[in-house]
Amino acid sequence: MTWLRRIPKKVWIPAVLIAALALFVLTRLETGSLGKRTPQAQAAASPGAVKVEKGLAELPQEADFKTVAKSGVLELKLDAKTGHFAVTDLRNGNVWRSYPEPSDWPAETQEGAWRNHLRSPVMFRFIDLSGKLSQPKDSNLLEERGTVKDVATIDGGFKLTFDMPSKQFTIPVEVKLEGDSVTVRVVDTGIREGPLSLIWVRVYPFFGAEHSRGQDGYLFIPDGSGALIPYEQHSTNVNRLYQEPIYGQDLSFKANDEEHTRQDVIMPVFGAKSGDKGFLSIVEEGAEYSEIVASPSGVYSKYNWITAQQNYRATYKQVTNRNKNKFYLTYNKENRFGGDRVVRYVLLDKPKADYVGMAERYRQYLMDRYGLKPLQANGNLPMTINLVGAEREDGLITDSYLRTTTTADAMKIVQRLYGLGIEKMVVNYMGWQKGGFSNFGAPLPVDSRIGGENGMKQFVNFARTLDIPVYLDTNYAYNTTGAGGFSARRHGLRDLGGTVLEGLVSLGYLGKTIDKEIAYMKKLGVAGITDSSLGQTVHSDFNTNYPASREDGRKLAQSYLQKFRDAGLDVRGYRSSFFAVPYVSAIESLVDDYSYDSFSSTAIPFAQIALHGLVPYTSVYANERQEYRKQFLHDLEYGSAPSFVFIYENADQFKYAQGLHFFSPDFRDWETEAVQEYQRMNEALGDVQNVFIANHRTLAPEVKETTYANGKRIIVNYGTTPYRNGDVSVEPMGYTIVKGGTTP
Repeated sequence: MTWLRRIPKKVWIPAVLIAALALFVLTRLETGSLGKRTPQAQAAASPGAVKVEKGLAELPQEADFKTVAKSGVLELKLDAKTGHFAVTDLRNGNVWRSYPEPSDWPAETQEGAWRNHLRSPVMFRFIDLSGKLSQPKDSNLLEERGTVKDVATIDGGFKLTFDMPSKQFTIPVEVKLEGDSVTVRVVDTGIREGPLSLIWVRVYPFFGAEHSRGQDGYLFIPDGSGALIPYEQHSTNVNRLYQEPIYGQDLSFKANDEEHTRQDVIMPVFGAKSGDKGFLSIVEEGAEYSEIVASPSGVYSKYNWITAQQNYRATYKQVTNRNKNKFYLTYNKENRFGGDRVVRYVLLDKPKADYVGMAERYRQYLMDRYGLKPLQANGNLPMTINLVGAEREDGLITDSYLRTTTTADAMKIVQRLYGLGIEKMVVNYMGWQKGGFSNFGAPLPVDSRIGGENGMKQFVNFARTLDIPVYLDTNYAYNTTGAGGFSARRHGLRDLGGTVLEGLVSLGYLGKTIDKEIAYMKKLGVAGITDSSLGQTVHSDFNTNYPASREDGRKLAQSYLQKFRDAGLDVRGYRSSFFAVPYVSAIESLVDDYSYDSFSSTAIPFAQIALHGLVPYTSVYANERQEYRKQFLHDLEYGSAPSFVFIYENADQFKYAQGLHFFSPDFRDWETEAVQEYQRMNEALGDVQNVFIANHRTLAPEVKETTYANGKRIIVNYGTTPYRNGDVSVEPMGYTIVKGGTTP
């Protein structure tokens, strides 16, 4: 290279740069890319690999799919090279793919890593926990030049393993047909990790994904009672991703102290509809470790997609000082959430391809899997009367006891309402325990200041003569008093960092407490309990005396509810999640709203459609409604039974109550209105309380119709103008009952 020295630098340096650039371009042309090397280009550079061009050739090819199973309703095909599958619905010819809709692919403009995410059968997030400053990273099978191995047919389907040698991850999967469903199982025993740690996995996340093309389409998310994300064209939904954990947040892994304002996910379900195609997904195993992720068009691509994200680790607070006010967030390498993960995709026939069809199919699933039976016809609609015995009253120096409804007062309230025509009631007695409602952990005995044990027995016996059951409200997940020998240090629930979560009880500690409770309840003669804690959400527990995974916590909660049932005591739930549904006879205050996201514009009564006729439910207390008339109509639309909360004395002082903050609970102010509302709701819902909801739809802006299986229709008008359609007329902020006949 000494000859270069003889040439002026201003001549040879540009020449060398030009030559280097030409060599760089030539190299990139050989690998098929001028930019970042794509997985296709990388594969083309590998021995024996085939170069893949842009466009439809990026997706699996129809000719490569081979039939591996038939169910009589569905046909399952597998492309062994990519690991993707396709399902043909033999009832209607619909084809469902585990990858994005091919006809939309030529219009997809997403590039880079997300283009490969869309094409990959598995996505994952990982972290290197050997270094303190490591950040989580996302990848997929294609980005890692992974392979599909161990492909084999099994009864009803196939199994295979996604192998990513570059990261030393293996993820085995089984896919099977079961009637009208496809089940996808991630086999936990076959998951392998090397030096890196999995955070989450999304298997076949783009099943049924489609662009918005003006079709009648939406994603169904289990936000509250249910909500829809409509398919919209030309939408830029940046940062409008829906992502929420099933059964609420696990407090043992709570990453911050901000109050969670969104509606919890109480149902392990999600779905999608496009035109006359629709599917419902049910997370059958591993729901405690799953999050529902829904991405409308415009977030990461033009595709609308929804999936269950399988979490294997979560961040937790590692406290670094004795005062526990300094910490950092990290993951634990050794604590990987175990267990198989199973998601069932139920493919809906064309007439049922909407959210009503999804809810109906979920109702049938609950009946088939858990043995739930339709309710028997039983006359008038029951009204729930929630009575508050006592509560703690906030004071300047110390709190005091605020008595509000003695057992003698409770007898007067029931007798008065019964005499006014409400002959069918259920009584839920709150704040009966020693010290009042907010004294958690000290339920026994009945406080003497409201009548004690004898007073409660007398009230229960009186109510029984009127055929009115009495339930005692309970909260076993908290202990704020230290009663019963409870020690937070020994018996309290702990997070992964070892911190005791204030007030929360290790569920493993509750066994003996529950046994004592059952014996006492039977002694009082009550019908059962209203569970206000065990059936709502579950948490992991790192108390070494009572260690429990989140799945263990769910099973423990269910076992305690079953204990009451086995002892002949009934259980009513309060704002229960669906893992409690097989164990409760009714649900008080069933969630009936959604989170009002900008992307989910429509609330739906999915939970109510699934439960009506199987499990009775109420909504918020009628005398606590913020918009009384509107929420009364909402209860009619959703098929909710009436419910009130009352106190008999000290109404003026109740505004200082410690834990309960009711706006207007004074019985004397509400007895007339309660009777009138009961009569209206009994007329509308009394003869359909044991009947399934067959349809729900929007007739006009602000006008909703709920149809029952016996043909009865209830139409509500939330608007400011009358609704007219043939013989049907509904005044503004009014409702109309149509007893059978044809749908207008």
